[in-house]
Amino acid sequence: MGIFGPLDAHPQGRIEADEEEDAEGEEIIEEEVTRKRAPQQLSNVSPAKRQRLSNGLENGADAPAAVTVPASAPTATTATGTGTDSTTAAPAPVTTPMEIDNQPDNHAYPSPLEGEQAPEPVVRTDGPEQGTQVDKVEELAPETTFIRLVYDGQNQIQGNRGATPSPSSPSGQDNAPILLRCEWNPRDPSILAAGGTDALARVWTVPRAGPIEPGQDHVSLQGHSLIDRDVPRDTITTAMSWTSDGAAIAVATDSRNHASINVWSAEGAHLQSMELSEPPIIKMLWNPNNTALLAISPDKGGTLITVHYPPAGNSLSYVLPDHNIDATPFDAAWTGEAEFLLCGGDLMLCLQCTETTIVQARKFETKDDDLFSQVLFDGRSRLAATSSDKGTLDLWDESGQRRSISAHQGTITAMQWQPLPENQSGPDDERLIATGGDDCAILIWNARMPESKPKCFLTMDSPIMRLAFTPDGAFIAGATSTQILIWKVGSYAVPRASWSRPVHPGWLSPKASAETDEEDEHCLCWDADGHKLAYGSNSRLAIINFRR
Repeated sequence: MGIFGPLDAHPQGRIEADEEEDAEGEEIIEEEVTRKRAPQQLSNVSPAKRQRLSNGLENGADAPAAVTVPASAPTATTATGTGTDSTTAAPAPVTTPMEIDNQPDNHAYPSPLEGEQAPEPVVRTDGPEQGTQVDKVEELAPETTFIRLVYDGQNQIQGNRGATPSPSSPSGQDNAPILLRCEWNPRDPSILAAGGTDALARVWTVPRAGPIEPGQDHVSLQGHSLIDRDVPRDTITTAMSWTSDGAAIAVATDSRNHASINVWSAEGAHLQSMELSEPPIIKMLWNPNNTALLAISPDKGGTLITVHYPPAGNSLSYVLPDHNIDATPFDAAWTGEAEFLLCGGDLMLCLQCTETTIVQARKFETKDDDLFSQVLFDGRSRLAATSSDKGTLDLWDESGQRRSISAHQGTITAMQWQPLPENQSGPDDERLIATGGDDCAILIWNARMPESKPKCFLTMDSPIMRLAFTPDGAFIAGATSTQILIWKVGSYAVPRASWSRPVHPGWLSPKASAETDEEDEHCLCWDADGHKLAYGSNSRLAIINFRR
């Protein structure tokens, strides 16, 4: 007898009895658990994982090697063409190794990853540099054709396959023209005008958007010249402007220190000529009813503002003697049939045309450090927008009140109001304007609430050269020197499409050295339907088909 009870070193009988009771209890519990589990469907577990896990030792280490299926467990069924056959495996003890020892995926328990999966969330960003994008961005390179700028009497349009330089391609001639201007007809989506150096001023009829046929490198291109055949080869087209109805186009040229403006019909008929005293004409635009044409040019160290009336043949002029446009370029925007805004440097004016002269209607209050470079007027909101080399976007109302936005870090290189169809009014509390800058960003602002943050912040891989809304305002394209991205307005997370320009020496400026990729001008504009995008730089002009 011990302190805590009798000293029985081997209570064999009692141990065996306890083991038998425990075994019976475990078997009852196991069968009950199995019975309850049988009807349950584990939707997130593969069929191979739905068997009961066992360590194979419940019935002793010496039991025969077989898989035990409790009587209450579901039977295995085999589907046939005429019915279903049911078979039930006979109960047997198990001594096979643990199932977890032989799982091919090393999962000890049924993995929820093997069952039906919920869709993964789409990762979205505000631009290609912000993170991983899951949504597919359409690549538009296969939908690209190239217009040959060299006129050889048989102008053609090159398909994307025709990347090999031809005898008349830009890489094959040192005197290839440099593209300076490119504008679609605002009404006819098949008419494209372009101008530049080497007497380049032409209108082409571009085929409607469609895939390039395999093996077809060239498609015949109709067109006509917007310049007289006898002009010198070194003539430069400095400005172009379509009338709003697309019926006529004005072309400004600089030929051996002689400036002129010629008006042509969309079909190529010459309508009228106007001469100016000093080239170049840096800006030209029609008033809203297409009766007056404004032109900006130098004049004896100052700036000459001329308003031509082609139907009548007369013109009005206004001189700013102390403002040299070589040092401070000017920009202008019509606000009505006879009134327009003029800005440049720290100067902001509203000028009005009378029957006999041009008078100053208002001089806006500005700051000494203002550096205005662009001005745009929006007829819907009656707001004017100016951009500056300091990255400031200014919004001006009709009373002259100014609201400034620090939009970009560096120069604002591009700016455009969102166009809206005439029959679409838009929200009363929203009017969108987009800006692009040297900081590689495109921002879209609500001009009615300039104190708020931008509606979106889009980024590209290099400085923004141009941006353009489709005519209906549904999409916006941003262009750098090597890439174009297209976003749907209101859905900015992922670009809808992208385009990267192919390697070709015609993209590079003749002024470029081996150490720099200097480029002079870039053009970007949509056709009237918003289905074709023209992108030009130096000696190359690409027509990019965009399928909405």
